[in-house]
Amino acid sequence: MRKLLLLFLSAGTFFAKAQVSLTADWSLLAPGSSQITANTGASVAYNPSTQHLLFPDRNNKVSILSPADGTTIKISGGTPKELKTDATWSSDGFKYNKIRVDADGVIYAINLITAAGNLSIYRWVNEDDQAPTRTQFSMAARMGDSFGIYGTGDNTRLYVSGSGSDKIYVYRVTGGVITQDRVITITTGWARSSISPISENELIIAGPSGTWVRKVATAAGGTTLLAGTVTISKQNSAFANAEYFVDGTKKYITVHGAVINASMQQIGMEFEVYNITDIANPSLVTKSTLMTPPVAQNGSAYADAAVLKNADQTFTFFHTVLANGLASYTSNTTLPVTLTSFNASLVKRQSTLTWQTASESKNKGFEVLRSNDNANFSPIGFVNSKAQNGNSSEELNYSFIDRTAKAGENYYKLKQVDLDGSEQPFDKVVSVKLGFDDNSVVAFPNPTTKYVTVNTGTTDYKAIKYELFDVSGKKVLSENAKATEQELSLGSLPASIYYLRISKNNELQKTVKLIKQ
Repeated sequence: MRKLLLLFLSAGTFFAKAQVSLTADWSLLAPGSSQITANTGASVAYNPSTQHLLFPDRNNKVSILSPADGTTIKISGGTPKELKTDATWSSDGFKYNKIRVDADGVIYAINLITAAGNLSIYRWVNEDDQAPTRTQFSMAARMGDSFGIYGTGDNTRLYVSGSGSDKIYVYRVTGGVITQDRVITITTGWARSSISPISENELIIAGPSGTWVRKVATAAGGTTLLAGTVTISKQNSAFANAEYFVDGTKKYITVHGAVINASMQQIGMEFEVYNITDIANPSLVTKSTLMTPPVAQNGSAYADAAVLKNADQTFTFFHTVLANGLASYTSNTTLPVTLTSFNASLVKRQSTLTWQTASESKNKGFEVLRSNDNANFSPIGFVNSKAQNGNSSEELNYSFIDRTAKAGENYYKLKQVDLDGSEQPFDKVVSVKLGFDDNSVVAFPNPTTKYVTVNTGTTDYKAIKYELFDVSGKKVLSENAKATEQELSLGSLPASIYYLRISKNNELQKTVKLIKQ
Protein backbone atom coordinates (compact mmCIF):
# COMPACT_ATOMS: atom_id res chain seq x y z
CA MET A 1 0.00 0.00 0.00
CA ARG A 2 1.09 3.51 -0.72
CA LYS A 3 0.44 5.54 2.41
CA LEU A 4 2.19 8.81 1.97
CA LEU A 5 1.65 11.56 -0.52
CA LEU A 6 4.38 14.11 -0.05
CA LEU A 7 3.42 17.71 -0.47
CA PHE A 8 6.30 20.13 -0.41
CA LEU A 9 5.37 23.71 0.28
CA SER A 10 8.79 25.16 -0.48
CA ALA A 11 11.46 24.61 -3.12
CA GLY A 12 8.88 23.41 -5.60
CA THR A 13 5.98 21.00 -5.30
CA PHE A 14 5.88 17.26 -5.80
CA PHE A 15 3.13 14.70 -5.58
CA ALA A 16 3.54 10.95 -5.18
CA LYS A 17 2.96 8.99 -8.33
CA ALA A 18 0.94 6.26 -6.64
CA GLN A 19 -2.82 6.68 -6.66
CA VAL A 20 -5.50 5.27 -4.43
CA SER A 21 -7.82 2.73 -6.06
CA LEU A 22 -11.62 2.94 -5.90
CA THR A 23 -13.86 -0.10 -5.68
CA ALA A 24 -17.45 0.21 -6.91
CA ASP A 25 -19.61 -0.95 -3.99
CA TRP A 26 -22.89 -0.78 -5.89
CA SER A 27 -24.53 1.15 -8.72
CA LEU A 28 -27.98 1.99 -10.02
CA LEU A 29 -27.43 2.68 -13.69
CA ALA A 30 -29.73 3.61 -16.52
CA PRO A 31 -31.61 2.07 -18.20
CA GLY A 32 -32.06 -0.55 -15.47
CA SER A 33 -33.34 1.81 -12.77
CA SER A 34 -36.62 3.63 -13.42
CA GLN A 35 -35.77 6.43 -11.02
CA ILE A 36 -32.51 7.05 -12.88
CA THR A 37 -34.08 6.77 -16.33
CA ALA A 38 -36.79 9.28 -15.36
CA ASN A 39 -34.21 12.07 -15.58
CA THR A 40 -35.04 13.25 -12.05
CA GLY A 41 -32.03 12.35 -9.87
CA ALA A 42 -29.85 15.46 -9.79
CA SER A 43 -28.52 15.38 -6.21
CA VAL A 44 -27.44 13.12 -3.35
CA ALA A 45 -26.59 13.76 0.31
CA TYR A 46 -25.35 11.65 3.22
CA ASN A 47 -27.06 12.05 6.60
CA PRO A 48 -24.45 11.49 9.35
CA SER A 49 -27.15 11.42 12.00
CA THR A 50 -28.97 8.39 10.58
CA GLN A 51 -26.24 7.03 8.27
CA HIS A 52 -28.69 7.13 5.38
CA LEU A 53 -28.55 8.53 1.85
CA LEU A 54 -31.05 11.12 0.66
CA PHE A 55 -31.80 10.87 -3.04
CA PRO A 56 -34.44 13.23 -4.48
CA ASP A 57 -36.73 12.13 -7.25
CA ARG A 58 -37.07 15.70 -8.50
CA ASN A 59 -40.61 17.12 -8.39
CA ASN A 60 -41.87 13.95 -6.76
CA LYS A 61 -40.22 12.76 -3.52
CA VAL A 62 -37.02 12.40 -1.53
CA SER A 63 -36.11 8.74 -1.10
CA ILE A 64 -34.12 7.50 1.88
CA LEU A 65 -31.61 4.84 0.85
CA SER A 66 -29.20 2.47 2.52
CA PRO A 67 -25.60 3.53 1.82
CA ALA A 68 -24.59 -0.13 1.97
CA ASP A 69 -26.39 -1.14 -1.21
CA GLY A 70 -28.55 1.75 -2.47
CA THR A 71 -31.82 0.03 -1.61
CA THR A 72 -34.74 2.00 -0.19
CA ILE A 73 -35.10 2.02 3.60
CA LYS A 74 -38.40 0.41 4.55
CA ILE A 75 -40.74 1.28 7.40
CA SER A 76 -43.49 -0.83 8.96
CA GLY A 77 -45.41 -2.79 6.39
CA GLY A 78 -42.55 -2.62 3.91
CA THR A 79 -43.42 0.90 2.79
CA PRO A 80 -40.43 2.80 1.33
CA LYS A 81 -39.27 5.56 3.66
CA GLU A 82 -39.45 9.09 2.24
CA LEU A 83 -39.22 12.62 3.56
CA LYS A 84 -42.58 14.13 4.43
CA THR A 85 -43.76 16.73 1.91
CA ASP A 86 -46.63 19.22 1.93
CA ALA A 87 -49.47 19.45 -0.58
CA THR A 88 -49.09 23.25 -0.70
CA TRP A 89 -45.71 22.77 -2.39
CA SER A 90 -47.29 21.20 -5.48
CA SER A 91 -47.06 24.38 -7.55
CA ASP A 92 -43.30 24.65 -7.05
CA GLY A 93 -41.34 23.74 -10.16
CA PHE A 94 -38.46 21.23 -10.04
CA LYS A 95 -38.80 20.61 -6.30
CA TYR A 96 -35.78 19.13 -4.48
CA ASN A 97 -33.38 19.87 -7.32
CA LYS A 98 -30.49 19.92 -4.86
CA ILE A 99 -30.32 18.61 -1.28
CA ARG A 100 -27.91 19.03 1.64
CA VAL A 101 -27.69 17.80 5.25
CA ASP A 102 -25.84 19.45 8.13
CA ALA A 103 -23.75 17.59 10.70
CA ASP A 104 -26.74 17.38 13.06
CA GLY A 105 -29.00 15.73 10.52
CA VAL A 106 -31.05 18.81 9.61
CA ILE A 107 -32.05 18.57 5.95
CA TYR A 108 -32.35 21.40 3.40
CA ALA A 109 -33.40 21.25 -0.27
CA ILE A 110 -34.14 23.81 -2.96
CA ASN A 111 -36.23 23.92 -6.09
CA LEU A 112 -35.11 25.13 -9.50
CA ILE A 113 -36.82 28.07 -11.17
CA THR A 114 -36.01 28.60 -14.84
CA ALA A 115 -37.30 32.18 -14.97
CA ALA A 116 -38.38 34.91 -12.56
CA GLY A 117 -40.36 33.46 -9.67
CA ASN A 118 -40.14 32.10 -6.15
CA LEU A 119 -37.11 30.12 -5.00
CA SER A 120 -38.20 27.64 -2.32
CA ILE A 121 -35.95 26.39 0.45
CA TYR A 122 -37.35 23.31 2.21
CA ARG A 123 -36.27 22.33 5.74
CA TRP A 124 -36.71 19.12 7.72
CA VAL A 125 -35.51 18.96 11.34
CA ASN A 126 -34.77 15.29 10.75
CA GLU A 127 -35.84 12.42 8.50
CA ASP A 128 -38.99 11.86 10.58
CA ASP A 129 -40.10 15.50 10.60
CA GLN A 130 -43.85 15.53 9.92
CA ALA A 131 -44.10 19.32 9.68
CA PRO A 132 -41.33 20.45 7.32
CA THR A 133 -41.18 24.12 6.39
CA ARG A 134 -40.87 26.01 3.13
CA THR A 135 -39.42 29.52 2.87
CA GLN A 136 -39.73 31.38 -0.42
CA PHE A 137 -37.68 34.20 -1.90
CA SER A 138 -38.57 36.20 -5.00
CA MET A 139 -35.99 35.97 -7.77
CA ALA A 140 -35.72 38.00 -10.96
CA ALA A 141 -34.17 35.19 -13.00
CA ARG A 142 -33.27 31.49 -13.04
CA MET A 143 -32.04 30.18 -9.70
CA GLY A 144 -31.48 26.86 -7.94
CA ASP A 145 -28.91 25.10 -10.11
CA SER A 146 -26.30 25.08 -7.33
CA PHE A 147 -26.64 24.74 -3.56
CA GLY A 148 -24.21 24.56 -0.64
CA ILE A 149 -24.35 24.43 3.16
CA TYR A 150 -21.96 25.40 5.93
CA GLY A 151 -22.31 25.12 9.71
CA THR A 152 -25.07 23.90 12.02
CA GLY A 153 -27.79 25.38 14.23
CA ASP A 154 -27.88 29.18 14.29
CA ASN A 155 -24.52 29.19 12.51
CA THR A 156 -25.97 27.52 9.41
CA ARG A 157 -25.40 29.30 6.11
CA LEU A 158 -27.01 28.28 2.82
CA TYR A 159 -25.61 29.28 -0.59
CA VAL A 160 -27.66 29.32 -3.83
CA SER A 161 -26.88 30.35 -7.42
CA GLY A 162 -28.14 29.63 -10.92
CA SER A 163 -27.34 29.41 -14.59
CA GLY A 164 -26.48 32.78 -16.07
CA SER A 165 -26.40 34.40 -12.63
CA ASP A 166 -23.72 36.77 -11.36
CA LYS A 167 -24.93 36.32 -7.78
CA ILE A 168 -24.58 33.88 -4.92
CA TYR A 169 -27.44 34.31 -2.45
CA VAL A 170 -26.49 33.56 1.17
CA TYR A 171 -29.13 32.67 3.73
CA ARG A 172 -28.82 32.29 7.50
CA VAL A 173 -30.84 30.02 9.78
CA THR A 174 -31.84 31.34 13.19
CA GLY A 175 -34.07 29.24 15.39
CA GLY A 176 -35.09 27.27 12.34
CA VAL A 177 -36.14 30.39 10.44
CA ILE A 178 -34.42 31.06 7.09
CA THR A 179 -33.68 34.68 6.15
CA GLN A 180 -31.48 36.30 3.53
CA ASP A 181 -28.06 37.23 4.89
CA ARG A 182 -26.28 38.83 1.91
CA VAL A 183 -25.78 38.60 -1.85
CA ILE A 184 -22.27 38.01 -3.21
CA THR A 185 -21.48 39.39 -6.67
CA ILE A 186 -19.42 37.09 -8.88
CA THR A 187 -18.60 36.75 -12.56
CA THR A 188 -21.60 35.42 -14.48
CA GLY A 189 -21.73 31.63 -14.56
CA TRP A 190 -18.93 30.97 -12.11
CA ALA A 191 -21.26 29.16 -9.67
CA ARG A 192 -23.52 27.67 -12.35
CA SER A 193 -22.98 24.04 -11.34
CA SER A 194 -21.95 23.74 -7.69
CA ILE A 195 -21.12 25.60 -4.47
CA SER A 196 -19.10 23.83 -1.78
CA PRO A 197 -18.13 25.98 1.23
CA ILE A 198 -14.70 25.79 2.84
CA SER A 199 -15.79 28.26 5.52
CA GLU A 200 -18.51 30.86 5.85
CA ASN A 201 -16.55 33.24 3.63
CA GLU A 202 -14.55 30.84 1.42
CA LEU A 203 -16.15 28.77 -1.31
CA ILE A 204 -15.26 26.23 -3.96
CA ILE A 205 -17.51 27.03 -6.93
CA ALA A 206 -17.79 25.39 -10.33
CA GLY A 207 -19.33 26.16 -13.67
CA PRO A 208 -19.31 24.78 -17.21
CA SER A 209 -16.26 24.02 -19.34
CA GLY A 210 -14.02 27.05 -19.61
CA THR A 211 -15.32 28.39 -16.30
CA TRP A 212 -13.41 25.75 -14.30
CA VAL A 213 -13.42 25.20 -10.56
CA ARG A 214 -12.47 28.20 -8.42
CA LYS A 215 -11.72 29.07 -4.84
CA VAL A 216 -13.21 32.45 -3.98
CA ALA A 217 -13.46 34.44 -0.77
CA THR A 218 -15.14 37.50 0.71
CA ALA A 219 -14.49 39.53 3.80
CA ALA A 220 -16.66 38.60 6.78
CA GLY A 221 -20.18 39.56 5.73
CA GLY A 222 -18.80 40.82 2.43
CA THR A 223 -20.71 41.04 -0.84
CA THR A 224 -17.78 41.29 -3.26
CA LEU A 225 -14.96 38.85 -3.91
CA LEU A 226 -11.55 39.55 -2.45
CA ALA A 227 -8.51 39.62 -4.69
CA GLY A 228 -6.71 36.31 -5.02
CA THR A 229 -9.33 34.09 -6.64
CA VAL A 230 -7.63 30.77 -7.47
CA THR A 231 -8.59 28.87 -10.60
CA ILE A 232 -8.06 25.15 -10.07
CA SER A 233 -7.43 24.60 -13.74
CA LYS A 234 -5.58 21.28 -13.70
CA GLN A 235 -8.63 19.14 -12.98
CA ASN A 236 -10.43 17.43 -15.83
CA SER A 237 -12.02 20.21 -17.89
CA ALA A 238 -14.81 17.85 -18.98
CA PHE A 239 -16.38 18.08 -15.51
CA ALA A 240 -18.59 20.89 -14.25
CA ASN A 241 -19.21 20.03 -10.57
CA ALA A 242 -16.95 20.02 -7.51
CA GLU A 243 -17.41 18.99 -3.87
CA TYR A 244 -14.89 20.07 -1.22
CA PHE A 245 -13.88 17.90 1.75
CA VAL A 246 -11.01 17.63 4.19
CA ASP A 247 -9.07 14.88 5.95
CA GLY A 248 -7.08 16.34 8.82
CA THR A 249 -4.93 19.03 7.26
CA LYS A 250 -5.39 17.63 3.77
CA LYS A 251 -7.85 19.28 1.39
CA TYR A 252 -9.60 17.61 -1.53
CA ILE A 253 -12.24 18.11 -4.18
CA THR A 254 -14.27 15.60 -6.13
CA VAL A 255 -15.03 16.57 -9.72
CA HIS A 256 -17.75 15.05 -11.86
CA GLY A 257 -20.64 15.80 -14.22
CA ALA A 258 -20.75 16.42 -17.94
CA VAL A 259 -19.83 19.64 -19.68
CA ILE A 260 -22.93 21.76 -20.07
CA ASN A 261 -24.57 21.39 -23.50
CA ALA A 262 -21.53 19.56 -24.87
CA SER A 263 -22.87 16.19 -25.93
CA MET A 264 -19.68 15.38 -27.80
CA GLN A 265 -17.86 15.09 -24.47
CA GLN A 266 -19.73 11.81 -23.86
CA ILE A 267 -19.29 12.00 -20.10
CA GLY A 268 -21.18 9.32 -18.20
CA MET A 269 -20.57 7.98 -14.69
CA GLU A 270 -17.06 9.35 -14.30
CA PHE A 271 -15.60 10.58 -11.03
CA GLU A 272 -12.23 11.97 -9.91
CA VAL A 273 -10.65 13.14 -6.63
CA TYR A 274 -7.90 15.78 -6.48
CA ASN A 275 -5.65 16.82 -3.62
CA ILE A 276 -5.79 20.64 -3.44
CA THR A 277 -3.80 21.14 -0.23
CA ASP A 278 -1.45 23.14 -2.42
CA ILE A 279 -4.29 24.65 -4.40
CA ALA A 280 -2.04 26.04 -7.14
CA ASN A 281 -0.79 22.52 -7.90
CA PRO A 282 -3.70 20.04 -7.60
CA SER A 283 -2.87 16.37 -7.99
CA LEU A 284 -5.12 13.53 -9.14
CA VAL A 285 -5.56 11.08 -6.26
CA THR A 286 -8.03 8.59 -7.70
CA LYS A 287 -10.68 8.15 -10.40
CA SER A 288 -13.45 5.82 -11.48
CA THR A 289 -15.37 5.28 -14.71
CA LEU A 290 -18.52 3.16 -14.45
CA MET A 291 -20.21 4.23 -17.66
CA THR A 292 -18.82 5.81 -20.82
CA PRO A 293 -20.43 6.89 -23.07
CA PRO A 294 -23.51 7.94 -21.10
CA VAL A 295 -26.90 6.35 -21.60
CA ALA A 296 -28.46 9.81 -21.78
CA GLN A 297 -26.91 13.19 -22.46
CA ASN A 298 -26.78 15.42 -19.41
CA GLY A 299 -27.06 18.81 -21.07
CA SER A 300 -27.48 20.73 -17.83
CA ALA A 301 -24.43 19.01 -16.30
CA TYR A 302 -26.36 17.99 -13.21
CA ALA A 303 -24.29 15.77 -10.97
CA ASP A 304 -23.52 15.57 -7.29
CA ALA A 305 -21.35 13.78 -4.74
CA ALA A 306 -21.40 13.07 -1.02
CA VAL A 307 -18.38 12.00 1.01
CA LEU A 308 -18.19 9.64 4.00
CA LYS A 309 -15.08 8.92 6.06
CA ASN A 310 -15.22 5.39 7.41
CA ALA A 311 -14.03 4.08 10.78
CA ASP A 312 -11.02 2.41 9.14
CA GLN A 313 -10.01 5.81 7.70
CA THR A 314 -10.98 4.87 4.14
CA PHE A 315 -13.48 7.01 2.23
CA THR A 316 -16.76 6.17 0.54
CA PHE A 317 -18.06 8.44 -2.21
CA PHE A 318 -21.68 8.55 -3.33
CA HIS A 319 -22.03 9.91 -6.86
CA THR A 320 -24.95 10.67 -9.14
CA VAL A 321 -25.15 11.96 -12.70
CA LEU A 322 -28.59 13.02 -13.93
CA ALA A 323 -30.29 10.41 -16.12
CA ASN A 324 -27.29 8.08 -15.93
CA GLY A 325 -26.80 6.63 -12.49
CA LEU A 326 -26.19 6.63 -8.74
CA ALA A 327 -23.19 4.76 -7.39
CA SER A 328 -21.00 4.19 -4.36
CA TYR A 329 -17.21 3.80 -4.39
CA THR A 330 -14.81 3.05 -1.52
CA SER A 331 -11.08 3.72 -1.51
CA ASN A 332 -8.88 0.67 -1.13
CA THR A 333 -6.84 2.43 1.55
CA THR A 334 -6.74 5.71 3.34
CA LEU A 335 -6.30 8.78 1.19
CA PRO A 336 -2.64 9.76 0.90
CA VAL A 337 -1.11 11.19 4.05
CA THR A 338 0.50 14.59 3.71
CA LEU A 339 4.11 15.24 4.67
CA THR A 340 3.96 18.98 5.10
CA SER A 341 7.69 19.75 4.94
CA PHE A 342 11.06 18.19 4.09
CA ASN A 343 14.21 20.30 4.49
CA ALA A 344 17.99 19.96 4.65
CA SER A 345 20.41 22.39 6.26
CA LEU A 346 23.91 22.67 7.68
CA VAL A 347 23.77 22.73 11.49
CA LYS A 348 27.08 22.91 13.40
CA ARG A 349 28.83 21.76 10.23
CA GLN A 350 26.65 18.64 10.03
CA SER A 351 24.12 17.80 7.34
CA THR A 352 20.74 17.83 9.10
CA LEU A 353 17.39 16.73 7.65
CA THR A 354 13.99 17.64 9.12
CA TRP A 355 10.46 16.75 8.03
CA GLN A 356 6.92 16.89 9.38
CA THR A 357 3.87 14.71 8.83
CA ALA A 358 0.29 15.88 9.25
CA SER A 359 -0.99 12.32 9.74
CA GLU A 360 0.16 8.75 9.24
CA SER A 361 -1.45 5.39 8.60
CA LYS A 362 0.26 2.04 9.19
CA ASN A 363 3.63 3.73 8.82
CA LYS A 364 6.73 1.86 10.00
CA GLY A 365 9.08 4.73 9.28
CA PHE A 366 11.35 6.46 6.80
CA GLU A 367 14.49 5.25 5.08
CA VAL A 368 16.94 8.08 4.35
CA LEU A 369 18.87 7.90 1.10
CA ARG A 370 21.93 9.92 -0.01
CA SER A 371 23.72 10.59 -3.25
CA ASN A 372 26.75 12.65 -4.22
CA ASP A 373 25.72 12.91 -7.89
CA ASN A 374 21.92 13.29 -7.57
CA ALA A 375 21.55 10.08 -9.57
CA ASN A 376 22.64 7.06 -7.54
CA PHE A 377 21.06 7.00 -4.07
CA SER A 378 21.98 4.61 -1.26
CA PRO A 379 20.37 4.12 2.17
CA ILE A 380 22.26 5.68 5.08
CA GLY A 381 19.77 5.33 7.91
CA PHE A 382 16.23 4.66 9.09
CA VAL A 383 13.92 6.76 11.28
CA ASN A 384 11.08 4.94 13.02
CA SER A 385 7.57 6.36 12.94
CA LYS A 386 6.60 8.27 16.06
CA ALA A 387 2.94 7.38 15.52
CA GLN A 388 1.42 4.84 17.89
CA ASN A 389 1.06 1.61 15.95
CA GLY A 390 1.98 3.62 12.87
CA ASN A 391 -1.23 5.66 12.94
CA SER A 392 -1.60 9.34 13.81
CA SER A 393 -3.85 12.26 12.96
CA GLU A 394 -1.55 14.80 14.63
CA GLU A 395 1.50 16.65 13.36
CA LEU A 396 4.74 14.75 14.03
CA ASN A 397 8.26 16.12 13.58
CA TYR A 398 11.32 14.13 12.53
CA SER A 399 15.04 14.79 12.13
CA PHE A 400 18.12 12.94 10.95
CA ILE A 401 21.80 13.94 11.17
CA ASP A 402 24.10 12.59 8.48
CA ARG A 403 27.37 12.15 10.36
CA THR A 404 29.08 10.56 7.36
CA ALA A 405 28.34 13.28 4.81
CA LYS A 406 31.22 14.04 2.49
CA ALA A 407 32.61 17.40 1.55
CA GLY A 408 30.74 18.89 -1.37
CA GLU A 409 27.08 18.58 -2.38
CA ASN A 410 25.05 15.87 -0.62
CA TYR A 411 21.61 14.98 -2.01
CA TYR A 412 18.84 13.34 0.04
CA LYS A 413 15.53 11.56 -0.54
CA LEU A 414 13.05 9.76 1.70
CA LYS A 415 11.44 6.37 1.28
CA GLN A 416 8.36 5.60 3.36
CA VAL A 417 8.00 2.01 4.59
CA ASP A 418 4.69 0.44 5.67
CA LEU A 419 4.26 -1.96 8.56
CA ASP A 420 3.55 -4.66 5.96
CA GLY A 421 6.94 -4.00 4.34
CA SER A 422 5.74 -2.26 1.21
CA GLU A 423 7.70 0.83 0.25
CA GLN A 424 7.08 4.17 -1.41
CA PRO A 425 10.11 6.14 -2.63
CA PHE A 426 9.55 9.84 -3.18
CA ASP A 427 11.11 11.93 -5.91
CA LYS A 428 11.65 15.12 -3.96
CA VAL A 429 15.36 15.82 -3.45
CA VAL A 430 16.94 18.24 -0.97
CA SER A 431 20.64 18.98 -0.70
CA VAL A 432 23.33 20.34 1.59
CA LYS A 433 26.75 21.61 0.54
CA LEU A 434 29.35 20.52 3.09
CA GLY A 435 32.74 22.18 3.27
CA PHE A 436 35.92 20.60 4.61
CA ASP A 437 36.01 20.05 8.32
CA ASP A 438 38.83 22.20 9.68
CA ASN A 439 39.88 19.33 11.89
CA SER A 440 40.02 16.86 9.00
CA VAL A 441 42.41 18.85 6.79
CA VAL A 442 46.01 18.05 7.69
CA ALA A 443 49.19 19.50 6.12
CA PHE A 444 52.48 18.01 7.37
CA PRO A 445 55.31 18.40 8.10
CA ASN A 446 54.95 22.08 8.89
CA PRO A 447 57.53 23.67 8.97
CA THR A 448 59.05 21.73 6.05
CA THR A 449 62.17 21.77 3.90
CA LYS A 450 61.21 19.90 0.71
CA TYR A 451 57.55 18.84 0.55
CA VAL A 452 54.24 18.97 2.37
CA THR A 453 51.64 16.20 2.49
CA VAL A 454 48.02 17.36 2.41
CA ASN A 455 45.16 15.13 3.55
CA THR A 456 41.65 16.59 3.09
CA GLY A 457 39.89 13.75 4.89
CA THR A 458 37.52 13.06 1.98
CA THR A 459 37.44 10.52 -0.83
CA ASP A 460 35.53 13.00 -2.95
CA TYR A 461 38.65 14.77 -4.16
CA LYS A 462 38.11 15.04 -7.92
CA ALA A 463 37.14 18.73 -7.89
CA ILE A 464 39.72 19.76 -5.27
CA LYS A 465 42.50 22.13 -6.24
CA TYR A 466 45.65 23.24 -4.35
CA GLU A 467 47.15 26.69 -4.92
CA LEU A 468 50.23 28.05 -3.09
CA PHE A 469 50.84 31.81 -2.72
CA ASP A 470 53.82 33.70 -1.34
CA VAL A 471 53.53 36.63 1.07
CA SER A 472 53.16 39.07 -1.85
CA GLY A 473 50.11 37.17 -3.15
CA LYS A 474 51.90 35.67 -6.13
CA LYS A 475 50.81 32.17 -7.09
CA VAL A 476 53.83 29.90 -7.06
CA LEU A 477 52.19 26.45 -7.36
CA SER A 478 48.92 24.98 -8.63
CA GLU A 479 47.86 21.31 -8.68
CA ASN A 480 44.65 19.33 -8.91
CA ALA A 481 44.06 16.70 -6.23
CA LYS A 482 44.77 13.16 -7.35
CA ALA A 483 43.99 11.34 -4.10
CA THR A 484 42.73 11.92 -0.59
CA GLU A 485 46.34 12.39 0.52
CA GLN A 486 48.84 14.05 -1.79
CA GLU A 487 52.40 15.40 -1.67
CA LEU A 488 53.21 18.91 -2.88
CA SER A 489 56.86 19.60 -3.73
CA LEU A 490 58.29 22.82 -2.27
CA GLY A 491 61.96 22.00 -2.91
CA SER A 492 62.45 24.69 -5.59
CA LEU A 493 60.96 27.46 -3.50
CA PRO A 494 63.02 29.77 -1.29
CA ALA A 495 62.61 29.66 2.48
CA SER A 496 59.67 31.84 3.43
CA ILE A 497 56.07 31.84 4.58
CA TYR A 498 53.46 30.55 2.11
CA TYR A 499 49.68 30.21 2.07
CA LEU A 500 48.05 27.04 0.74
CA ARG A 501 44.53 27.63 -0.56
CA ILE A 502 42.33 24.53 -0.85
CA SER A 503 39.24 24.90 -3.06
CA LYS A 504 36.56 22.67 -4.49
CA ASN A 505 34.58 23.54 -7.59
CA ASN A 506 36.39 26.90 -7.51
CA GLU A 507 35.03 27.67 -4.04
CA LEU A 508 37.55 28.27 -1.27
CA GLN A 509 37.30 25.68 1.50
CA LYS A 510 40.33 26.40 3.67
CA THR A 511 43.65 28.29 3.77
CA VAL A 512 46.69 26.75 5.54
CA LYS A 513 49.78 28.76 6.54
CA LEU A 514 53.02 26.88 5.64
CA ILE A 515 56.61 27.62 6.66
CA LYS A 516 59.39 26.61 4.24
CA GLN A 517 62.82 26.45 5.90
